[in-house]
Amino acid sequence: MKRLITAAVATALFLMAPLLFSCTSPSATTTTTPTTTNTPTVTITSPGNTVFQIGDVPVSVTVTGFNVVDKQGQPNVAGEGHLHFYLDLAAPTTPGQPAIPLSGAWAHVSGTNYTFHNVTGGQHTISAELVNNDHTPLVPPVVATVNFQVIPEIGPAHIVIATPIDGATLAAGNIAITVQVSNFNVVDKQGLPAVAGEGHVHFYLDVIPPSTPGQPAIPASGVWAHVSGTTYTFTNVAAGTHTIYVQLVNNDHTPLTPNVISSVTITTKTVQ
Repeated sequence: MKRLITAAVATALFLMAPLLFSCTSPSATTTTTPTTTNTPTVTITSPGNTVFQIGDVPVSVTVTGFNVVDKQGQPNVAGEGHLHFYLDLAAPTTPGQPAIPLSGAWAHVSGTNYTFHNVTGGQHTISAELVNNDHTPLVPPVVATVNFQVIPEIGPAHIVIATPIDGATLAAGNIAITVQVSNFNVVDKQGLPAVAGEGHVHFYLDVIPPSTPGQPAIPASGVWAHVSGTTYTFTNVAAGTHTIYVQLVNNDHTPLTPNVISSVTITTKTVQ
């Protein structure tokens, strides 16, 4: 009987072995892939080390891992903000302090493009920085910088009226004028001493531009304007035939030597 019990027990233990092994084997483990966080980046796509003409320099960037939003001046939200662009300035990167320089050419933009105007010839640097809604820099700072050179075209200053075209017929009233300028830097220094290669634009309506060297190109009467830009709108232009003149002048309003003038003749009609 003892042998039978021993055999039975042995048989039972043999049958239970797989179950006992499975109960005592280690639990299966689950491998978790660490969650990765996108690191914000900014890359300047233009300009590169390209040579530009004096004047406008457009800047474009690409941004990853960061949401560019129009919430400038609002409370910070992680992962969102806007861009600061700087011309010939080091991007401020002090944590908790607005990345706003005390002076110089810069801009805050809720987009990925910006154009610096009236950039002079020579070596320049443009920086783009990702900032929080309240203008403070990210931690760590995210800044991209590019160096480029502006070389003026070779040749005399030139101005042409782009719109309206010569011979155009327009509705009487407001007439917008747009000019294109080359080999001359249009700057906001009206009334300051003359500097070679820079100045502004005079617009005249039915007034022949004064062209006496050394004398301000300011007519005694008539409709005209001096503008540190390339657009101007004459208002309340009556129906009839009109001649529009534009002239490049020095900072002190004197004409260039030789004179640089362009004109178009248009017809305006009353709209019934």
